[in-house]
Amino acid sequence: MIRRVLHNALKLHKATGTMRTISTAPRLRGTGSEITGISISEQERADAYLTILKDATDPREVLDFLPKLDKRKINRQSVTLAALKSLFELHKLGKTAIDRQEILHHPRFAELCRALKLDARSLIMNDITEILKILTYFGVRTNSEIMTVLLNLLRLQINDVSLDHIVFLDFILKKMDRTPLVEALQMALPMLLQIQISYKMDHENVQQLVDLLHFVSNKNMANRCVTNLVSALTLHGTNLNAAQAVEILKALLMFTDFQQVHLKLLDNVFQVVTSNIKGINFKTIDFVMKQIVEKNLDKYPMFYNEVFFKACSDLIIEQDLGIINALYILKKFNKILYIDVPLLNYVSEHVESFSIVPVTGIITFVSSLSNANYKPSNWDSLKPEINRFAGVFNTKLPWIRYNLELLSLDIYNFEMLQNYLSPETVNVAMDRKTVVDHLQLLELDQTLRLLYPQYHGPFPPQEYLDTAKKLLEQNRDMPLEKPLELIFGQQVVLTKVKSKNGHVFDHVLAFDESRNPIQLSEEPGTIETLLIAGREIIVVLCLPPSYYATNVNRMRGRFVMQLKTIETLGVKVVPISYQMWNKLPEAERLPFLEREVKTKLQ
Repeated sequence: MIRRVLHNALKLHKATGTMRTISTAPRLRGTGSEITGISISEQERADAYLTILKDATDPREVLDFLPKLDKRKINRQSVTLAALKSLFELHKLGKTAIDRQEILHHPRFAELCRALKLDARSLIMNDITEILKILTYFGVRTNSEIMTVLLNLLRLQINDVSLDHIVFLDFILKKMDRTPLVEALQMALPMLLQIQISYKMDHENVQQLVDLLHFVSNKNMANRCVTNLVSALTLHGTNLNAAQAVEILKALLMFTDFQQVHLKLLDNVFQVVTSNIKGINFKTIDFVMKQIVEKNLDKYPMFYNEVFFKACSDLIIEQDLGIINALYILKKFNKILYIDVPLLNYVSEHVESFSIVPVTGIITFVSSLSNANYKPSNWDSLKPEINRFAGVFNTKLPWIRYNLELLSLDIYNFEMLQNYLSPETVNVAMDRKTVVDHLQLLELDQTLRLLYPQYHGPFPPQEYLDTAKKLLEQNRDMPLEKPLELIFGQQVVLTKVKSKNGHVFDHVLAFDESRNPIQLSEEPGTIETLLIAGREIIVVLCLPPSYYATNVNRMRGRFVMQLKTIETLGVKVVPISYQMWNKLPEAERLPFLEREVKTKLQ
């Protein structure tokens, strides 16, 4: 099957005019002299050059001292391969005064490539992969003559490709331009791996297993192939080094079809990464965190690992990695609503460094404090510094949410609010027509009108607020309606009651002075019409998980502020976490709900 794929690709490759034939007979354009072997002086010259390569400190030496590669010299392959490897190693190590382009266009480099082409038939698979790597590194074009020769050799020797070659070649082919032959080889490699993996895979070679897992994580491979690799790695338990564990974690994050058999391996690698986190480069940790938070954790909850998150935070604090790195991690924590108070304290202690923090970093810190509904012990000195650097005007920022989070921390910046709420700015922001923008704009309007009467700037246009109110009324479930009716009676509970400021309340109950429930009209108008002397109004809200932090049962600051706007109407609020309600045993739900309401009445 693999040969058929390559055969078809070869026909297509010929049709594009990029095919080069490889002659098996030497093509000598001699000077008329006979080939009688290599003279002593020539052999000595080659040996001297190889000695120069060992001591070379710059690619120029490799090229300038390169002996003439006459077609008749049978030792040229050893010279060309050694020269190429020296060029690559010196340049890779930064021991160079010339860039890749200068090497690529150097006449002696072209001579090297011509010599390689002449000796192509004698190259083994290891040589082919090494030369492809080096030529790709220096930017040799995929459709050049030498690359075409090497790729065709690879096609002809496809059955000699080992599992290690497959992984390495896949990496190299990704860096090449797309040609029919390159694409055919890329198609052939996964098929070849599936054939070989069952009998060539070395179960004791952990590094090979890690490389293969990384390879299959990017391909549409058969489940049997993936399971074989995962099972083999799982059997090694936590006997992995930190680098291997990180690579396995990256590979597992790539899988869209995460199986139950993968869980033990995931647990093992999290243990290794967490216990060895001090030996892992911070950029690597930050990259892994980025991959985790970008994963849909509702769909893949197995990647949510609080022990690992805590280790990331502790690493920054214990090694004092600085405010910028701390903010990088906080930004990831914000996306999953994870709270780490020690890390917030660490950033707040570096308040003198706020001048070097970009605007996005200040926004991240404000968001983290708001999510935690937390003010550090040095808040009196921290607040004016945040206010000083927070007053930015940039319509590309998520400015509605940002202003809400500032207000939730009691940071009131009239000038900034006035600028953002100008009709022109609001119109530009609402052109995106997103539900979140409309709802947050209504929330900001309610906050300013009810909690900040001193605000005398522009308010959001009514058309956007009306749209938000309609959105609030749609698709609202009332999971506590029946339980409340069982406790207090059917005619007592009203649902979807509105306020003049645009709130929509899930459940509303009224009680007299003796704390007895009162029957209410089914159409009360707004909640303000229920506020009669001698009557206590209770609003019971069933709040979604997004209102709370993920790792602690703490309501986010924005939504604590939202409850305050409701309380200013003259009602009492009973917030119930829907997540916590669902976790309660059936027998405990009604007593819990009744207790919460009666506690609020007292």
